[in-house]
Amino acid sequence: MEDFKCVVWSDETKINCLQLDGMKWAWKKQGEGLLDWLVEGTLKFGGENLMMWGCMIWKGVGYTTKIQGKMDVQLYVVILEDELAKSLEWWRVVEEEVIFQQDNDPKHTSKIA
Repeated sequence: MEDFKCVVWSDETKINCLQLDGMKWAWKKQGEGLLDWLVEGTLKFGGENLMMWGCMIWKGVGYTTKIQGKMDVQLYVVILEDELAKSLEWWRVVEEEVIFQQDNDPKHTSKIA
C-alpha cells in the first residue's frame, strides 16, 4: 500500500460535448421492435470536443490543462514542467520520491520527455 502512495498517474483524454465517437449499444428483447427511446438523433459534423491532460496521486487530483490543437512532445514536456510540477508542489510531494506512471505513447517515451 505504501508503494501506491508514491505513484502519480497521468494521461490525456478527449471529451466530446455532444456525442460519442463510437458505437452505442441497446438491449432489447428478441422479437421486440425498435422503440422510440432507443433511437437517438445525430449531429452533422459531430459537435465540439475538448482535449485535456490531468494527473492524480494518492492524496488527490492534480492540476489539469486544456490542450489546444495536437499535443506533441514539446507541449508534453511543457505540461510536465508546469502542471505536474505544480501538482506535486500543491500536495507537498517530493519529486525525487515519485513514481511517474504513463502509457507507452511515443511522446511519453521520447528522449526529450
